[in-house]
Amino acid sequence: MSNDSLRETSPNIARVGTADVEIPRAVGLVVHGGRPAACQAAVTAADLLAQTGVAVVGVHGDGWEREHVELRQPGDFGAGVDVVLSLGGDGTFLRAAYLARDCGVPLLGVNLGRLGFLSEVEAGQLPAAVERVVAGDFFVEERMTLAVAVLDAAGSVVGTSWALNDASVERTVPQRLIVLEVRVDDTVFAHVPADALICATPTGSTAYAFSAGGPILSPLVDAILLTPVAPHSLFDRTLVVDPGETLLLRPVAGDNACVVSCDGRESLAVPDGGCVRVSRGDAPVRLVRLAPLDFYARVRDKFGLR
Repeated sequence: MSNDSLRETSPNIARVGTADVEIPRAVGLVVHGGRPAACQAAVTAADLLAQTGVAVVGVHGDGWEREHVELRQPGDFGAGVDVVLSLGGDGTFLRAAYLARDCGVPLLGVNLGRLGFLSEVEAGQLPAAVERVVAGDFFVEERMTLAVAVLDAAGSVVGTSWALNDASVERTVPQRLIVLEVRVDDTVFAHVPADALICATPTGSTAYAFSAGGPILSPLVDAILLTPVAPHSLFDRTLVVDPGETLLLRPVAGDNACVVSCDGRESLAVPDGGCVRVSRGDAPVRLVRLAPLDFYARVRDKFGLR
């Protein structure tokens, strides 16, 4: 299937190329500073980019530097950047997505971790990937996100965040489970006693939700998954809802201290009498693709299926 035909069959794919966009003038690098291989890859990428006249931007605190690289605070990182390279594993990719999404900057993952499910290329493909990016020879795939809001007992919003993979409402006292009332729009669906409840996107269906027994969804499917973790009830299945519907998760029945964790990078405390509202995010994460994604081949290869 050609890139153009892929765009015609999927509304989530947008073609980008030298005929459609300007050559990138600035590329950002988000690096797993705790991995020497990632730091070395960042130096390689920065030098290759600098040789072509592209400005290189890094993040303060990532643990690497280069004379010609501008280091910025996380809140300022995405301004004026045309493409972001994530150098690390899936955790680094999720952090890079958090830095890039609100600026609309497309993101290319270079896997220097164990699984690298979200990455586009492996470490050995970095020089060729940089050449393609500098030439504008790529296309962009958009992935839906989740909007997360924490409400207090009066219904006022006291905290907001978002997630690419999942938002999980989790207990804070290890000895206790939590009981959560689950509402879909205005309907009470169930009271679920469990260690946690995971709200996941199709992208996140291969992450935490999968480890909890949830299904794998193609990224071409628009849906939100609700998967319980170690449920203490006969109903232990995943609920799949339309992203136009809103999930409301409210702790009930006594001591139910909990937090909502977004992609494992940020946790928001749920106040007494409060709840968590999860809905479709107002902006996608934009992924750089150098070739059409064969999702099922990737699942097969990453999970060692035969």
